Amino acid sequence: MSAQTWRSAVGARLAAFVGEPSSPQPLGVLRISVAALLLIQAWSLSESLPELLGDRGWVPWSVSEAMASPSVPRVGAVVAALAPLGFSQAASIQGLTFVYVVALLGLLLGLHTRLSSVVAWLLHTVLLNSISFFSYGVETFAHISLFYCAVMPVGTAYSLDVRAGRLSGAPSALATLALRVLQVHLCLIYLTTGLEKMLGPVWRDGTALWEVLMQPQYGQFDFAWLATVPWMVKLATWGTLVVEVGYAFCVWPRRTRGLWVALTMSLHLGIAVMMGLWMFSGMMAVLTFAAFGWPLVAETMRTRVRAAVLFPFHSGTAR
Repeated sequence: MSAQTWRSAVGARLAAFVGEPSSPQPLGVLRISVAALLLIQAWSLSESLPELLGDRGWVPWSVSEAMASPSVPRVGAVVAALAPLGFSQAASIQGLTFVYVVALLGLLLGLHTRLSSVVAWLLHTVLLNSISFFSYGVETFAHISLFYCAVMPVGTAYSLDVRAGRLSGAPSALATLALRVLQVHLCLIYLTTGLEKMLGPVWRDGTALWEVLMQPQYGQFDFAWLATVPWMVKLATWGTLVVEVGYAFCVWPRRTRGLWVALTMSLHLGIAVMMGLWMFSGMMAVLTFAAFGWPLVAETMRTRVRAAVLFPFHSGTAR
């Protein structure tokens, strides 16, 4: 094969990889999963809104606004803007979060999906900039996910917009490109996270998980017994590195994709149970499931349906 022929073949495969029309179903799963998780989070925090966002809450505005990005609106700015209209601080905060929840509901149902996702992302930006003192990994990935929902065709599957005829649920090149962006982004996240961990001596010597589980804020159970089985700690620590570093390489081949999706989701389930980081683990799990797991599930379902439809005919022919 000549160099020109090889380049043409690679170019054709790359073009098909990013532009061949495919089903938007994984993007619909992403939309529904992200919206559902953020609605659960909003419900769990609903009774703590004054403490989280109020001027006399756990972190006064004089402190939180000093830590916030000056170029991004904050809850304090929204309260100040609504004050001349007669809205109290409590009413402004409740109104802001109410609109955020309504936008998430619209995103969940796929109702005016683009508008709902943009509003949810903008309000999440305001809320995140106002509580940066309390934010951790889940907020970062929630923000990224909402941005993806705002710019990707996530409303073209499992949505009221499709049922109403406002959007088409047909396979498209844009759905393929959006899915590839999400997939590549996840691969980069896991690869860089795993490589960064490998630079730490506690990860290389296999004691990182022991140190994490012994911290009071993370330890959900008494894991002191692990001191008697250090090999188990090392196996779990090094296994985490294998899953994260291997993600970018093993989640693409068909033979290892299902295994790596299962390992990754099991990893996050373990983080949720042992460290109590349920929202973070849930967000990371649904991202992997939407990007790589759902296509496998959909393919398996299609195969079983096809077999169920064809089996009677084959049986009749055999008889």
